[in-house]
Amino acid sequence: MLDPRSLSSVPDRKREPPSFARIYREYAPRVLRWAARLAGPDVESEDVVQEVFWVVSRKLDAFREEKQLLSWIFQITRKIAANHRRRARWRRLWAGSDSLANLATAEVGPDAALERRRLVVLFQRALDHLNEKQRTVFVLYELEGHSALAIAELTRQNHSTVKVQLSRARDRFIAAYQKLLRQECNEVGTGLAQLARKVVDQNASPITRWGKKTV
Repeated sequence: MLDPRSLSSVPDRKREPPSFARIYREYAPRVLRWAARLAGPDVESEDVVQEVFWVVSRKLDAFREEKQLLSWIFQITRKIAANHRRRARWRRLWAGSDSLANLATAEVGPDAALERRRLVVLFQRALDHLNEKQRTVFVLYELEGHSALAIAELTRQNHSTVKVQLSRARDRFIAAYQKLLRQECNEVGTGLAQLARKVVDQNASPITRWGKKTV
């Protein structure tokens, strides 16, 4: 008679990776959101999603740790989004369109819409000053709303490491944001200067979670 205790030593030959169709249905919306925020507005988020799931489909047969599935997909998304963002940044630099002043003629519409667009682009340019790890934790915490503990699990890092990266990311983001504001004020003029004063004001911060305790 087979001893039940010996079952733990018998390899699970029937264990199979989750189906690609189920993974796509469950994770595609989340990957699209990650792609939009990690890659930025200069990248087509749908292109990132397609590439992510192409990689997932190729490597899925070798994947066995389903409890690590979310983290695995996130790591793939982060790397692909970073590659797309770097390529987009080079295209932007070669095209000479890295200044918000260009929006004054490129955008047509109400003043409020134009100012909002300027802020979005400015925010993304400030994010470009963060290194990859800082950008990742900053986006996950400030934009995705994850706790530092959840980010640690997602990125496979220590909780304390994530908190240090987040603190440094905030400091670097603020410095970059303020520098970009000053540069754009000199190029665009008093209209954006007035807007800059509003943004720098703590009561008009563009980051919804800014100032909350990191946990």
